[in-house]
Amino acid sequence: MKDAITIILLSTFFAFTISPLIINILYKLNVVRKIEDDFSSIVGERTEKEGTPIMGGLIMIITILVITLTLNWNPYTYIPIIVLLISATLGALDDLLNIFGRKRLVRPFHRHIKLAMIHKDWKKRVWLALLIPWSAYKNIWYKLGSYPGKGIHAGEKIIVQTLTGAVVAFWLFTLLDISTIWIPFLGDFELGVLMPIFIIFTIISMSNAVNISDGMDGLSTGLLMTAYSAFLLIAIIEQQTEIAILLATIIGALIAYLYFNIKPARIQMGDTGSLSMGALLATMAFLQDKIFLLPIIGLPFVIEIGSSLVQSIYKSIFRRRLFKMAPLHLHFLIKGWSEEKVVMRFWLFGLITAIIGFWIYIISI
Repeated sequence: MKDAITIILLSTFFAFTISPLIINILYKLNVVRKIEDDFSSIVGERTEKEGTPIMGGLIMIITILVITLTLNWNPYTYIPIIVLLISATLGALDDLLNIFGRKRLVRPFHRHIKLAMIHKDWKKRVWLALLIPWSAYKNIWYKLGSYPGKGIHAGEKIIVQTLTGAVVAFWLFTLLDISTIWIPFLGDFELGVLMPIFIIFTIISMSNAVNISDGMDGLSTGLLMTAYSAFLLIAIIEQQTEIAILLATIIGALIAYLYFNIKPARIQMGDTGSLSMGALLATMAFLQDKIFLLPIIGLPFVIEIGSSLVQSIYKSIFRRRLFKMAPLHLHFLIKGWSEEKVVMRFWLFGLITAIIGFWIYIISI
């Protein structure tokens, strides 16, 4: 406990120190939010966010890297740091393309097929024919409501996130020979060869759940702090020292970032931070063998991504919306709640679910 508190304070201090520098650099490089590329800018006071630096996830990522590499580099931190770097790189590329890139269109599948049949250049016909599966794959995500925009398309993100999950799966299932998961009150449950699939699915889901939740100043950051804190308490009880120190490092970085992210935010997390923090949260839950507590401790994230999925399915079937806007936090904003009210109530809900998850852990051990 003493070491964890020390690391939290050290991480918070370090992150506070580098934050103004990162914010100034992002301003100078014009890495700021552009309202014309934000579909939710029509809601409430969101136009006020124009010009706010994004890629604020760099504050957490740099802090976690520096402290881990200098004070906590060991076999328990290798893979979490790799997951952090891969996910942060994916998010950073998406953030930069959304600001400086050109609009990327998705060619309708029927048009792609037609071009593959009638294009005057036979080489182009062959190339288009080879790309038919890729076109079909991208159109599936487009039909599910993925807005193409300028950045990385949803289907492209899923591929990289699948590879990220595969790294964790290879580590746990192949190298460490772990094929069971702990279920509260039931003990260990054997998944066998399904373990890698379960790991990949969870990494993808949590990474995108945090990404979707990062839609208001302070929202996802506060939820992440309570979720990581619950897993830190579990690590302390189970005397997982190296894991506890890594979790403490993450929490300290989030505390400092939140100071600059509270409304009106001086910086926003961007995909750089949300994708990496979500993937890392799932990785830490697997590392602690407490993955079945994650949907409880991180229930707000599950509800957020679930609301978006339900909205897409409902709209495609009934041709109308179930929620006024998805994810759920935007639904409440349109209903007239202030942004501060939405954020604070989500924080309270996240705190309650984290306590419930920790309570379930305590009574089941």
